Amino acid sequence: MTIHLDPASPVPIYLQIVDQVRRLIALGALRPGERLPAVRDLAAQCRINRNTAARAIQELERDGVVRTQIGQGTFVAVEPPPSDSTEGEQAVDAQCDRLIVEARSRQMPLEQLPSRLWRRIDAFRLESLAEAAESEAASAAGNEAAPDADASQAGKGPRDRAPGESS
Repeated sequence: MTIHLDPASPVPIYLQIVDQVRRLIALGALRPGERLPAVRDLAAQCRINRNTAARAIQELERDGVVRTQIGQGTFVAVEPPPSDSTEGEQAVDAQCDRLIVEARSRQMPLEQLPSRLWRRIDAFRLESLAEAAESEAASAAGNEAAPDADASQAGKGPRDRAPGESS
């Protein structure tokens, strides 16, 4: 899991982490049940304070995106967070309103927004497909490596192995 932070951004660091974890889940780069780095490891990876990393994880957990199991770690939620369709629609509408205000404040014709949005949707879908293919290739590479490890032991009986060598 790679997180890219922008310290110059007006968005707080913990929210940048929350947004990127949500994005990785949406892209399929993080799958349900997959373990996230420990708070300490996340803080070290991002070069941030542990409290900031903990706040991001707490926010994700509060939203039902991840589940923390004491002594085992934090995992992507297997079940998506419960969603009230009205609440979800209102959140998307609020984001659309922010987009419209931003476009207007930059003197962009509002007529350009639909085509720009479709380009971004297409880019998101392509990125999602690329993430899925990369994940599948990594999984296949991991599965191919396992038989090779056993190949060195193939055909060896208990007497053919060195002392302490197991099958």
